[in-house]
Amino acid sequence: MEKKNLAVIASRLKCVDAISVDAENWINKFVNKGYNVHLIAGKFGEPVNLPIFELHEMDYKHPEVRGVKSIMFSSKLDKQGRKAADILIDRLVKRIKGPLKNYLVKNKIEVLCIEDALGSLKNVPLNIALTQIVSELGLPTISHYHYLHWINPYFAKFNNFPKITNNLPPKLKNITHITNTENARLRLLADKRVSSSIIPNTIDTDKLSTIDDYNSDFRKALGINDDQLIFLQPTRVKRNKYVERSIKLVAEINDITKKDNVLLITGSPIYSRGNYFEEIVRKMNKQGVKIIFANDRVFMSRHQNSEQKFYSIHDAYLHSDVVIYPTAGDAFGNPIIESVAYRKPLVVNNFSNLNGFLNKGFKFVVMDQKVDAEVVSDTYQLITDNDKRQDIVEHNYNLLKKHYSSDVLDEALMPILKQIDEQKSLMSRVAGIITPWNRKRKDIKDPDLKNKKGGYKEPNAKKK
Repeated sequence: MEKKNLAVIASRLKCVDAISVDAENWINKFVNKGYNVHLIAGKFGEPVNLPIFELHEMDYKHPEVRGVKSIMFSSKLDKQGRKAADILIDRLVKRIKGPLKNYLVKNKIEVLCIEDALGSLKNVPLNIALTQIVSELGLPTISHYHYLHWINPYFAKFNNFPKITNNLPPKLKNITHITNTENARLRLLADKRVSSSIIPNTIDTDKLSTIDDYNSDFRKALGINDDQLIFLQPTRVKRNKYVERSIKLVAEINDITKKDNVLLITGSPIYSRGNYFEEIVRKMNKQGVKIIFANDRVFMSRHQNSEQKFYSIHDAYLHSDVVIYPTAGDAFGNPIIESVAYRKPLVVNNFSNLNGFLNKGFKFVVMDQKVDAEVVSDTYQLITDNDKRQDIVEHNYNLLKKHYSSDVLDEALMPILKQIDEQKSLMSRVAGIITPWNRKRKDIKDPDLKNKKGGYKEPNAKKK
């Protein structure tokens, strides 16, 4: 069977965030199953070996996109305010839709996998452009949800644009909806009348990092002594990640052990109201905890330049002693399966999806929204009691293999791909009309939606 062209689309790819990490697993599956995979995003965090298309307006951190988001959701708008915002949104939609649709047509993309961009409102022009493209091209589309926008009070508070927010995610027959938790599946069904299948986030335990010549100097490169424990918080620095809880826990452990242990944070600081990053720096200094902000040294995978080398997030897990995940919210919780895969003890906050792990028998140190004496005591015991720590991490690892391994992704994703492969998409028919009998004919050119003035037009393939 001829290989199909598949595009993975996201606001960002190859970055150190939960969406990129899980998307990487799916990308590897697509490649292994023989698809010609194209990656499309507003930003790529590192070099990519696959065909890529980078369109900056797709990045949720693009300055104009951030400006539009602020206008839409930060305050109540009157009629004139909504009209002005509509103009700005429409302009960005056109700047995204034309080039993106052109790329899909020109490269004969037959299947789409959209990572979170049909369920999140972080980039509304991208939401709208993708919805229109999926509808117009009729491509079989997997919409993979990591966050549901209406659960976030920021997006729901003022309801300035109900026609936009109420229609996301779109209810189109060519979309297969995928959630990663039972909570998300139930919310999507109850609130939006959209049925979805659950595919949990997974990790390929056959591709875990080991100590080698490249990462053996990880501690030295980041200025960490051998006698210092590394408490790893593998998240970004933003308010709902509650870095202050990690600071308090490390400060308490430092006081008990009389050591200057280190809090290592691999994600980047995120702009937010109230200068949260500055708050964290003040708390760090006040409590005497050394924090290493390693977002400029730790990426999705290893690479280097003439001046220094950069490590992968896997190297960070490998060299850590304890992982802390103090977050709140409705995310799946990628650091949970990553810490378990690397056999590291985990201190985790009681967030919405935690019961999904605990009910399967996983054992963690659980904080209930704060670091209390019991959390400190349990953490200290895991640090000092080697036998207990080993029993727990091995117990968790065996459960991981059963519930969150790469085989689980394979079993869940393959029936969906098989069903999609059997579909005859509109794009396949268009491609067949354009080159119906001999793709090698020199007088037939690939389709291109660009017009002579530099803008974009719709495909026009007339039947013969």
